[in-house]
Amino acid sequence: MAHKKHSAKWRVSSGECRCQLRLLITILLVFVTTTSLFANDVSFLSFGTGKTKVRLYTDYFCGPCRDLEPKVEGMIVELVKRNVIDLTFIDAPFHRDSTFYARYFLFVLNEKKEFKYILAARAALFEAAREKIAEKEKLEEFLRKKGIKFKPFDARPVFNVLSGYLREDKINSTPTCVIYSGDKKETFTGATNITKALENLRGVSQLSGG
Repeated sequence: MAHKKHSAKWRVSSGECRCQLRLLITILLVFVTTTSLFANDVSFLSFGTGKTKVRLYTDYFCGPCRDLEPKVEGMIVELVKRNVIDLTFIDAPFHRDSTFYARYFLFVLNEKKEFKYILAARAALFEAAREKIAEKEKLEEFLRKKGIKFKPFDARPVFNVLSGYLREDKINSTPTCVIYSGDKKETFTGATNITKALENLRGVSQLSGG
């Protein structure tokens, strides 16, 4: 009887081990799938499905960048809504705390990928940078007070993708806008030139009925 009782205990323990192993495998699969999604699915970073790809490079600590985004917001909302462009915001790491802020932008994207919400989040991050908030707790509190939610994750794969864009487009200043239309690539630097380039895209799309 003692031997049978011992065997029963062993069978229970084995079952528990199998359940724990399945749980561990499930957790690992979710982690790997999520990481792979962010690493390979660049649609996570972009808005709109237009054939013209627009990469907008800014820095939260760049004064001209802070002035530019609100100025062109109406145009990019229209261009994204009408699927004229495929827009990607790329935060250039030129300031000491730029990567810190860029990480929280990705956390916001991970929480809610809705265009107007993302624009509000970027405006909040620009405001926080102007106030020189550099501590994690203070930035998180600032975002919460603005109604901006965020979901942390391992952003390293995304940063690898963005670093590739920075190298590919040879970005050395902000604001910079790179526009890919078919085989044509154009680079515009400075708020004035970027605004004109986006106005031109809107004008062309209106004429073509796009």
